[in-house]
Amino acid sequence: MRVLVLRAREDALRTSEKLLAMGFTPIVSPVLEIAATGAAIPPADYDAILVSSAKGVECAGSEAQRYNSLPFHVVGARTARAAEARGWRPDIVAGAAEAILPLLLARYPQPSHFLYLAGRDRQAALETGLGRGGHDVTVVNVYEARAAQTLSDEACAALGAGKVDVALHYSRRSVEIFLKLADAAGLSGALRAIAHFALSADVAAPLEALGLDVTRAEKPDEDRLLTVLARSVS
Repeated sequence: MRVLVLRAREDALRTSEKLLAMGFTPIVSPVLEIAATGAAIPPADYDAILVSSAKGVECAGSEAQRYNSLPFHVVGARTARAAEARGWRPDIVAGAAEAILPLLLARYPQPSHFLYLAGRDRQAALETGLGRGGHDVTVVNVYEARAAQTLSDEACAALGAGKVDVALHYSRRSVEIFLKLADAAGLSGALRAIAHFALSADVAAPLEALGLDVTRAEKPDEDRLLTVLARSVS
């Protein structure tokens, strides 16, 4: 079974390794390019640091190290590993922003000041929830995800020949970019013959709006997504 992987290149290659081990044939077409913004971190008396993606750690720059004595809270096991590799000691680790928010609110009952090392395009659930809880959040966009200009040659050829069975979708923005690129390449019609697997309801929404066949992961986690994929062909 041929699976179209629509992620930033490094993430797509990691996913491809997992798919190969599962017996699938990955077709990689990065729709996003991750780049550090070089944004400066405003000096302040922060109480803790938040990161919701490994890229937030990797793109933070050396100036973030001045805060390495602060509690460090992260979303995702990979983010935790990236933090540990750079000398951070992750405290609270949760699988999603929705999961970490109640843990943070319980840990910090008094108004606190968080430094959030984030990506420019993101869901605002974490900072919004903390703000409603009376906390101050300084968001520094340390990386951005730039939209690709075209689908990969391999993806275009496979879609045009009807040789894609499944497409994996990880973010709403990547879905929206993918749909635009497929339309620009004259391949929108090919998407109806594909089984689409999405990380969450929010990710699935643009696909479902077009009447496409979408299966959602039970939780917004790649392992859950791949489990659902494996179950669909067993």
